[in-house]
Amino acid sequence: MNYKTLTLTLLLGLATQTNLQAEEMMHHEGHDMSQTGEMSEQAAMVMTKGVITRLDEGRGKVGIKHEAIENKMPPMTMVFRVANPAQLQDLKVGDAVRFHAENPDGKLTVTTIQKQ
Repeated sequence: MNYKTLTLTLLLGLATQTNLQAEEMMHHEGHDMSQTGEMSEQAAMVMTKGVITRLDEGRGKVGIKHEAIENKMPPMTMVFRVANPAQLQDLKVGDAVRFHAENPDGKLTVTTIQKQ
């Protein structure tokens, strides 16, 4: 057997073994691992408690007196942009809410908001 044949044989064997290991990991003991990205995204969406102090549906803004926003800021009252102003329709000043804010383009924006 020459070196090229030996190298190709070893590489083919390694590729086959790697492919089998990857397939086994995807279906480890019957668990479908294809949803791990979705679970990580949900776990990353931390909800913060607050109380609505101001609503401006026309401008897509909401004032919220909130607890500390994880990894972003301490408790305070501030006005946020809202990614989807339609989310404000059933809310009123004084409502206790849970919300998630992200920082696209350097402006803290509420992406999810719900009454408590």
